[in-house]
Amino acid sequence: MRPVLPSLTALRAFEASGRLGSFTRAARELSVTQSAVSHQIRQLEQALGYPLFRRSGRGVVLTDEGAELVRTLTECLDQIGAKLRQLEQRRYTGTVHVSASPSFAVCWLVPRLDAFQQEHPEIDVRISATDRLVDPEREGVDICIRYGSGGYLGLDVRKLTTDRMFPVCSPQLLEGADALRRPSDLARFRLLADTVFSDRKVEGDWARWGRIAGADLSNSPRTRFSHASMAITAAVAGQGVTLARSSLVSIELAERRLVCPFGPVLLSPFSYWIVAPEGRIELPRVGAFVDWLTATMQSDEEAP
Repeated sequence: MRPVLPSLTALRAFEASGRLGSFTRAARELSVTQSAVSHQIRQLEQALGYPLFRRSGRGVVLTDEGAELVRTLTECLDQIGAKLRQLEQRRYTGTVHVSASPSFAVCWLVPRLDAFQQEHPEIDVRISATDRLVDPEREGVDICIRYGSGGYLGLDVRKLTTDRMFPVCSPQLLEGADALRRPSDLARFRLLADTVFSDRKVEGDWARWGRIAGADLSNSPRTRFSHASMAITAAVAGQGVTLARSSLVSIELAERRLVCPFGPVLLSPFSYWIVAPEGRIELPRVGAFVDWLTATMQSDEEAP
C-alpha cells in the first residue's frame, strides 16, 4: 500500500525554504506569510519526528535529513512541473479532426486552409469530406460542418453561415447576340442544380427562385449533380447557370470566373453549422480552429 504522506502544502513550504535557504524568500515565492511557512514546517517536523532545520541566530540551516529530503522533493516537483507543461502544451497542439460536406470542403475550406496553417503551424488538420451524418463523439471527430436547418440534439451547435442564393454563370454567357440578360432568358440556358436535399420535402431551389423572379423555368433544360461543387465547376466551364449559395462561390465571384447576371437574391432555407461534442470546442486546438472558421466566414459575408 502507498504510505501516508505528510501534508503536501507543508512539503511544498519545506522544499521552497530548503531550496532558497530562507523562510522569508520561500514565503515570497509561495505568496504567503513567513509565519505561515514556519507553521507548515513545524507541523511537518512533528509529523516526521525529526528536525529538518537547525535554528540559529542567523537563520536556519538544513539538517542532513532535511538536505536529503529537499533534494528529492525538488526533483519530484520539477518532474511534475515538466509534465504539467507538456500536458498543457499538448492541449494547444495535435490534430483537429474535421468532417465536412464535400462541397463545403472543396469550395470553401480547402482554398482557405493555408491561412489557418500559417497562423497555427503547431496544429495539424485532418479533413474528411462526406455527406454521411457523422457521429462525432463515437467516431473521434472534433467538429462537423453540416448543412441543414440546425437542431442537432446532444451536441454543441453553432451557426456558421447565413447563405444567400442567386444565379451565377460564366461571364462568357453574357456575351453575344444570344446573351443571358434577364430571368426569362433562362428558358434558353441549361439550369445546373445539386440534389443534396432531393430526399426531403423541400421545394426545389430553382422552382422557388423562378416563382419569385416571375420566370417560367418548367421547360428549361437541366443537369443535376450530387454535389453543389460539381454544379459550380460546370458553371465556371460555361455549361449553364447554377443557383449558388453565397458561401460556396465567393472566390469564383471575386476572381470573375463566375458572375451574378441578375436577381432576385434569396435567403437560403438552410445554413452551415459547426457541430461538436459537448465541451470539445473548449480544447484550445479545437477552439482555435472554430474561431478561425467563424472569423473567416464573417469576413467573407461582410465582403462586398
